[in-house]
Amino acid sequence: FFAKALAWALMLRTLLPALTIALLAAFVHRCCLRMADPFGDVAGLPIDEARAALFTGGPNGSAFPAALVGVFESNRRLRGATLLFTEEVVGSECVGVAPNGDLLMLDRNGFVFRATPQQRKGGALAYELSKERHYVGPGRPLGFHVAGEWLYVCCSLKGLLRLHLGSGAIELLSGATGSPPSPLAYANDLDLDTSGAVYFSSSSDHPVALHPLAGFYDTMRGYLLTSLHGGTTGRLLRYDPASRRTAVLLEGISYANGV
Repeated sequence: FFAKALAWALMLRTLLPALTIALLAAFVHRCCLRMADPFGDVAGLPIDEARAALFTGGPNGSAFPAALVGVFESNRRLRGATLLFTEEVVGSECVGVAPNGDLLMLDRNGFVFRATPQQRKGGALAYELSKERHYVGPGRPLGFHVAGEWLYVCCSLKGLLRLHLGSGAIELLSGATGSPPSPLAYANDLDLDTSGAVYFSSSSDHPVALHPLAGFYDTMRGYLLTSLHGGTTGRLLRYDPASRRTAVLLEGISYANGV
């Protein structure tokens, strides 16, 4: 009796995982059969004609393949570039230039690095990192822009903020918009016009989570979740410094990235 019971237990231990995998495979197969052909004319999500016309290759979109002429013509100028601070500064989305010519970088942990130009022998120009660093607080800073003595930052956790390069004071300009307020869960990139208004993007309504092992706020999770379910919650916004209000200029964007 015990021998038969043991034999049945071993058989079930082998068959149950196999049966579970087979049922899961059948379910996934049926789901895939219901999906639109990725290379066909039918889209997985409904797209109106005006939006489809803006896609690459469409009547109102950019050419495909792109016409690389003029300033976009292929060249090899960057082959003579020198990499700077590859180990000291990790994850800076861009580089800002202060009024005095210093380079400003903002790493993935929220620290502002300043690099001062140094003239070397033979006329070569090098940069030296300053030991003094400002901190913009927790979150994942992405796009940033220097305007006078202020550093405007899109932080994917807090929203739109600015930091005074002299005192290090931080001011949160916009963390939500609308009525009722809708949080800016994924502020991404920005630019300023001559009046001081800030145009910036919010990529998705999926918040950025803290990486459990690396210890920094990882934007990849929000990007993947948005891409997998085909979300169109990206927005283009405008912050008015006079009224201190944020307006939505465009919404329904699939992962609004840069500006």
